[in-house]
Amino acid sequence: MQEMTERLTMVLGQVRYARQESAGGRIIDVGSDHGYLAIRCLEEGLADEAVCTEIHRAPAQRSEDALIEAGFGDCSEVYITDGLKGVPLMAGDTVVIAGMGGLNIVDIISRALKDNGYHVLENVTFVLQPQKSNDIVRKYLSKAGFVFEDESVCYDRDIFYNCMRVVFKGISTTITDEEACYGPKLLSKFKNGDPQVIAYFEHLDEIFEIRQRSNPTVKAALEERKKNAGK
Repeated sequence: MQEMTERLTMVLGQVRYARQESAGGRIIDVGSDHGYLAIRCLEEGLADEAVCTEIHRAPAQRSEDALIEAGFGDCSEVYITDGLKGVPLMAGDTVVIAGMGGLNIVDIISRALKDNGYHVLENVTFVLQPQKSNDIVRKYLSKAGFVFEDESVCYDRDIFYNCMRVVFKGISTTITDEEACYGPKLLSKFKNGDPQVIAYFEHLDEIFEIRQRSNPTVKAALEERKKNAGK
């Protein structure tokens, strides 16, 4: 069994929750990182089939080789494509987009919305782990009609990462700047005393104190945080 980083383990945890009520189906790993996550999902029976996508041939070949070596060549496919282009989604899919920038994630999901019918998207779970621009991702998701089911945090090799699990409901909503920058579900966990989230927020506070000088969203988020903390 392939050893995974804390970051990928966190992502896997969100996939496990997503599959609790519907075992089997497909796991689609966009930017598959050697296929490690897909292999683990197949090993644990979280999916019956794995689809990995890579934009370049070399990493796609690494994922394909790893899946075959693990004995899952017959229940997996690897596409050389941009995001989900050419990969029609199906009801029951769990789509993982991890380890890439927030703007790339927004682009991939926006194209998936255009390429797949709403009746399909409503039965697909997305597990997202942006490397940056979390506020942009969260604002986009809310406006586009997604609902946040959960968010989690980990500390891996001296870096904090967060992951969000969302589902499409087709009803546009608006979140506050504080929710966009810190995470609506993470704010609830912070209030409940989650030590990992508290450490993560302390880290964000330090970064945002600097970024607020040039980022109005971050500045507004900090003001909301201070106001809410005083209640």
